[in-house]
Amino acid sequence: MPIEHLKDDDLSPTESGDPDFDSLNRFNHLLSKHDERGLALSLAAFAEDTLGRLLLTYLIDCKQSKDLVEGFNAPLGTLATRMKAAYSIGLLTKEQYEDLEIARKVRNLFAHDWEGVSLERSDIKAMIGQLHGYTFDGAPISGDARQRLQHSIAIVLTELRVQIAQHRKHHRRAPFAGFRLTTTKPS
Repeated sequence: MPIEHLKDDDLSPTESGDPDFDSLNRFNHLLSKHDERGLALSLAAFAEDTLGRLLLTYLIDCKQSKDLVEGFNAPLGTLATRMKAAYSIGLLTKEQYEDLEIARKVRNLFAHDWEGVSLERSDIKAMIGQLHGYTFDGAPISGDARQRLQHSIAIVLTELRVQIAQHRKHHRRAPFAGFRLTTTKPS
């Protein structure tokens, strides 16, 4: 499945009718317009949103799940906590988790430095070099640090959006594993 479908006349993403994939198409289209800081911040923001959607799609449909993920001071309201939760319940592969962790660290470097940071800075370039970077056909991603970061994380986010769609399509939710030690209600 292509990451982005563009109309020939205006180079804007086409609508597929699926809100998750439409937002992914719009997101990928907008990434090329960002400077390096905008790219790092946008990748992390979209990852945070995608992981929130993934968790809410998979967790048991109840107020407590929503309270964990959404709202002020939600325990799973940050990119870091959403990544850890999704990985620990088996919604992320080790490679996806590691790539998202690199994107999170790069985002933090850009977000907390007022003087300016570059993807070509040696420490950032080294982190980006650790991305698992692959394409859907298994070929490695080539290019400079920006291209490697953008394409590597875009692939992970596409995989997660496909996972969300599959969970919805097949009505998959976290299995209920709670139990009681008694089988009769107290009188």
